[in-house]
Amino acid sequence: MGLPENKQQQMLAMISAWKKNHRKAKREKYSELLNFSAENRAYYGQARNISATGVFIESKAEFRIGEHIQLVLDFISASNPVKIGGTVVRKEAEGIAVQFDAHSQTRLNHLESVISKHAMILRQ
Repeated sequence: MGLPENKQQQMLAMISAWKKNHRKAKREKYSELLNFSAENRAYYGQARNISATGVFIESKAEFRIGEHIQLVLDFISASNPVKIGGTVVRKEAEGIAVQFDAHSQTRLNHLESVISKHAMILRQ
């Protein structure tokens, strides 16, 4: 049994809006080895890109969608590592996409500034 026509239209509108708005922050190339932990286990992986809202980590380790992880991010533009939590929102064969926790908005604003400086240094 299919969805009624009005529900189909609502779902198509939601999908269309999501495709347009799902990236809320500009992604920058970020190729760093990351240390992170989940459920009291330590991991490492190679970051591929980063934004103020998340990071993609290449890793062969198994994670669940919704799993919470703690990351330590190093930037050449920052004197101290940035520690931040996040949630696995997507899994691919190459790794995981992690969305940073929104409850630490001050940290995210700082991270956006650090990422911009990092990208500027790399472009020189």
